[in-house]
Amino acid sequence: MTRGELKKLSSLFDKYRERLVAPEASVVDAFVEVVADLFDLKISREKIRYNPTTKTLSIVGLGVLRSEIKKREQEVFDHLKGRLGEKSVPKHII
Repeated sequence: MTRGELKKLSSLFDKYRERLVAPEASVVDAFVEVVADLFDLKISREKIRYNPTTKTLSIVGLGVLRSEIKKREQEVFDHLKGRLGEKSVPKHII
């Protein structure tokens, strides 16, 4: 980059977007929002657990909702990828 050349503001944060991973609470919040958008259902944050080590989301109780989410799991992951980024997306929903 030569002196006086302008950079896009969004490009200044690219290295952080590539390296940082969303915290547990952000993943749970994003999942709750995605479920509300896709299924028109509101679930409480207390019913969702996230293990950052294994990147696994767990739904406590709510068996019928869990099975519906599992049917459209890839769609949920695609929406989460858009909100959280590639590195922060959970790998499994149980």
